[in-house]
Amino acid sequence: MTRAEKIELGSIPIAGAAIWLLAPVLTDRLGIGRVFVFAAGLLLLQGLVRDVCLLAVARRQASAPTARREARCMCVESALGVTGLVAGTILLGAGFGAQFPMTRTGWCLGGILVLGLGFLLKDLVFEWNPWRIRREKDHLNIVFTWKR
Repeated sequence: MTRAEKIELGSIPIAGAAIWLLAPVLTDRLGIGRVFVFAAGLLLLQGLVRDVCLLAVARRQASAPTARREARCMCVESALGVTGLVAGTILLGAGFGAQFPMTRTGWCLGGILVLGLGFLLKDLVFEWNPWRIRREKDHLNIVFTWKR
């Protein structure tokens, strides 16, 4: 486990504590569409922070630029985040009214669950020709393309 991974893993309970402290100002009832939007937004925010940190470290070490390669694959974490945002937006727009009570513990555990899932998915990419999910440690340097 790298130093950055240890820092990210250690920051998850800290983020959970921050959510615990912020929970009283957050809503106590949440619709299913907003659950999707908030969870997907948190997942995408986590990936963005991780990628910005990786870029900053790579810039500092700029000894030799890493070659970018094209591939027909997508980060699983990003794909889930975008799908969740789209699904949540559709549910909000459709006025789907299922509501969930959100306690302080619910907010905290939900945040920790999403961040933990993001940590577990961070190195996975999926390809669609052939269909497979594989681990790609440095997929920050992969440029997405539809072409073969």
